[in-house]
Amino acid sequence: MTDWEKVVSFHGHPCCLLAIGYRATKVALEKLNAHLPGYNLVTVVENRTCAADAVQVMSGCTFGKRNFVYRDNGKYVFTFACMGEGKALRVSLKAGVLGREGDDFVTLMEKVANGVATEEEREEFYHRQEPLMKYILEGPAEEIFEMQYVNSEIRLPELCLEMITCSRCGEEMMRDHAFFQDGRPVCKDCSV
Repeated sequence: MTDWEKVVSFHGHPCCLLAIGYRATKVALEKLNAHLPGYNLVTVVENRTCAADAVQVMSGCTFGKRNFVYRDNGKYVFTFACMGEGKALRVSLKAGVLGREGDDFVTLMEKVANGVATEEEREEFYHRQEPLMKYILEGPAEEIFEMQYVNSEIRLPELCLEMITCSRCGEEMMRDHAFFQDGRPVCKDCSV
């Protein structure tokens, strides 16, 4: 099974957004000469799309190992760092790549991603995405991505394992996630 097939198998279907994460990670691993994905690698992903699944599979970084970091910036930007080396590679999708097939294609992709597309629209999307997906997977990386080395020591997020019980719902949470209202611990859900 090829790396792309592994990514598709994990995610459930091929798509151009998955291809973005796959190709960004593949390029980064090559440039960083990271032969053992996930060993000392930390990835920062700035979107919550299909691309994130590809980054996890290709890099070996996961939420559970805390070396997969999500920043909610809504950008197709991925930063890859080998811990302890003080530098990282920032890979960002160039402007216009995703919209290459036209605004109506992007609208169609949104409908499919949000589960509101008709069966005909889904078929149209999967047919129309093929050239874009092929371009992202096989085109010159320099046309698709901006890549720059940045000085950065990305550290794993600290893990607090001390548990505390929410005074409202009775569920336990990690202490560093508790809010205190009137001196009593409450979880995020109960704090609103």
